[in-house]
Amino acid sequence: MGKTSTYFKYAVGEIILVVIGILIALSINNWNSNRITTNRKTDYLIRISEELKKQIEDLNYAKDNVASEIENGKRILKILDTKNPDSIPALKQLLGNTATFWGITLSFPVTDEFINQNLQSQIKNDSLKLYLKYLSEFRDFSDIQNDYTKTQYTNTIEPFFVKNINYSEIAVDYYKDGLIQGGPKTDYNNLISSMELWNVATFKLETLNTGEYYLKSLNLLLEKLITQIEKEIDNP
Repeated sequence: MGKTSTYFKYAVGEIILVVIGILIALSINNWNSNRITTNRKTDYLIRISEELKKQIEDLNYAKDNVASEIENGKRILKILDTKNPDSIPALKQLLGNTATFWGITLSFPVTDEFINQNLQSQIKNDSLKLYLKYLSEFRDFSDIQNDYTKTQYTNTIEPFFVKNINYSEIAVDYYKDGLIQGGPKTDYNNLISSMELWNVATFKLETLNTGEYYLKSLNLLLEKLITQIEKEIDNP
C-alpha cells in the first residue's frame, strides 16, 4: 500500500510537471507569436509613414496647381464682368485653363496591404484606427470628385468650347504643341458678354474650390495619421 501511494504521488507529480511544461511552452509560443505580429505591424507602420509622407509631397504639388487654376478662373470672371474689349488678349491667354481637366489619383499600396491583412486589428491607438477609417472615406470621396469633374468637362466645358471657341487659339502651351494654328476665328466681342461662358467659368471655379478644400483637408489628415503612427510605433 505504501509503495502504491508513493507511486501515485510520483505519477501525479510527473503529470503536474508535464502540464506546467506545456503551459510554459504555450506561453512562450504565444509570446513569440505576439512578438512576430508586433514586429510585422511595426514594420508596416514605418513603411506606411513613408508612403504618407510621399503622398503629402504629391498633394502639395497638386494644391499649387489647383491654386494657380483658381487664380486664373477668378481673373477670367473679372474680365467677363467688365466686358472690356481691351481685356480680350488677356482672356485668350487664360481660357485654355478652363478647357483643361484636372483630377487626382491617390495610391496607398502599403496601407492597403496592411488593411487587407487585418493588421489594423493589432493597433492599440484608437485615434490611429479612426484616422485610417477617415482615410478610406476620403479615398471614396476622391473617386466621386474625379467622376464629377470628368462629367463636368465632358458634358459642359468641352461642348461649349467646340461650339464657340477655336481651341487651337487658346490651348495652354503644354497642349498647344503639335496643334495646327488656323481655322475659323473666335468672336471674342460676343464671347465676352456670353452668359454661357460666365456660367461655365463659374462652375469650373466652384469645382476647383471644392478640390482645393479637399486637398487641404486630406493633407491635414495624412499629417495627423503620421503623428499617430509614430505614437503607435513608440508604444507597440
